[in-house]
Amino acid sequence: MDFCNLRRFCSCRFAKPKPGLLKRKISVITGAISLSFGGVSAAQALDLVQSYRLALTNDATYQAALAANQAGQEAVPQARAQLLPNLSASGSRSKNSTASDTPGYLEQRSLSTSDYLSSSSTLALRQPLFRMYNFALYKQAQAQVKNADAVLDKDRQDLLVRLSSAYFEALMAQEQLALVLAQKEAYSAQLQSAKRAFAVGTGTRTDIDDAQARYDMSLSQALDARQNVGYTRHQLQVIVNQPVESLARLDAKRMELLPPVPANLDEWIARGEENNAELRALQANIEWARQDLAKARAGHYPTVDLFVQRSKSESDTNYTINSQYFTTAAGVQFNIPIWAGGQVNSQMRQAVANLEKAKQQYEARRREVSQQVRKEFQNVTEGILKVKALEQAERSADQAVFSNQKGFQAGMRTQVDILNAQQQRVNVRRDLALARHQYLMARVRLQGLMNTLNEDELTLINSWLSEPVVLKEQAEPNPGSAASPA
Repeated sequence: MDFCNLRRFCSCRFAKPKPGLLKRKISVITGAISLSFGGVSAAQALDLVQSYRLALTNDATYQAALAANQAGQEAVPQARAQLLPNLSASGSRSKNSTASDTPGYLEQRSLSTSDYLSSSSTLALRQPLFRMYNFALYKQAQAQVKNADAVLDKDRQDLLVRLSSAYFEALMAQEQLALVLAQKEAYSAQLQSAKRAFAVGTGTRTDIDDAQARYDMSLSQALDARQNVGYTRHQLQVIVNQPVESLARLDAKRMELLPPVPANLDEWIARGEENNAELRALQANIEWARQDLAKARAGHYPTVDLFVQRSKSESDTNYTINSQYFTTAAGVQFNIPIWAGGQVNSQMRQAVANLEKAKQQYEARRREVSQQVRKEFQNVTEGILKVKALEQAERSADQAVFSNQKGFQAGMRTQVDILNAQQQRVNVRRDLALARHQYLMARVRLQGLMNTLNEDELTLINSWLSEPVVLKEQAEPNPGSAASPA
């Protein structure tokens, strides 16, 4: 290696890095460190999986559902306690004063007063042997826990659906704003072109007025779109409970239009009726109502308990002062209901009605779930066709704009034709973005009805996202001054 090459080699390897390059390297390292600790910085794009993990710990509605589930889990220990032995201890100590007046000889009466302390203590053990009410109460508690678990599953599915809806609504709002701003720029360019053509005598005043009207309308649409961006961003912030500056956007090139598997609608309906969390909760309600009927019927059955008792008493009367007694008792105690004024029969009729109510609520919801599964299944399958059709329509709209521009140059088209073609292209692009988001949400809702919506499904959708979309509101020139661009 000669001296010149050696100097270049050393300068490349050991030269002091440029300040800009050094800053970029530091920012990359800092971002990697923040990712390793699971944090999401203000400049980092928040993706769907990160949003879900934040929502699990920050969404107030889901945290309330977790607390309700924890409370519901305690029903079984409380009911089981009614079947287990009960050990109790009791005691008392009191100061007593007794005055006696007894007749004596020669009609003289004898008066006496005695003061003494008395005490008693008891240790009792009771074991239920036969209590139909307690047995039914335990089974009812088990049904209540199943209901609590199913409700928590439903709340988790609802969280995933709410989060996905808020996330993609925020993306859709940003895409609509981008389309409106792009259309505004196109109208601005057309307005300038129309003014130049009018100045040299090749254009008309009508072209200027038409372009100006469309440009002014785009300013109003941009205000609405910008307001919608702020609203949808706040919706997502409420769920994740942290500021949202940017979101990973949907990349059409990465997005896979996956049909439902299996492709048989009847299989999806059957799976929905079997796995749907809300239906499982209603099934648990039916079992709860059935055991409530068993509790009411228990009013006709006797109760049998085994008991063992040990008691101690001291000076319990003025005749046994300073005397102690120890008593042990063991045996079986039973209680046979004979007549309760018709209360038990009334409770049974009430429980039968509640059981029928629970069955009908389940049946009504089962039919609704079947209808929702059918709807979302069709939304997914037809959404794929709609997206593909609109992708072709977008290509045709691009070609129409190009053809109208060429026709205008050849004198065969007018400025209005170009504006109409551009407006049609914006409409197609807006419909295409909406169709993609509708397909995604239909897929999410269908999985939610199956109770299979989880982080794995979100990870799949998350792989279709790419670089961030900044959600900060962009500065807009004053409409009055922007209405007539130079």
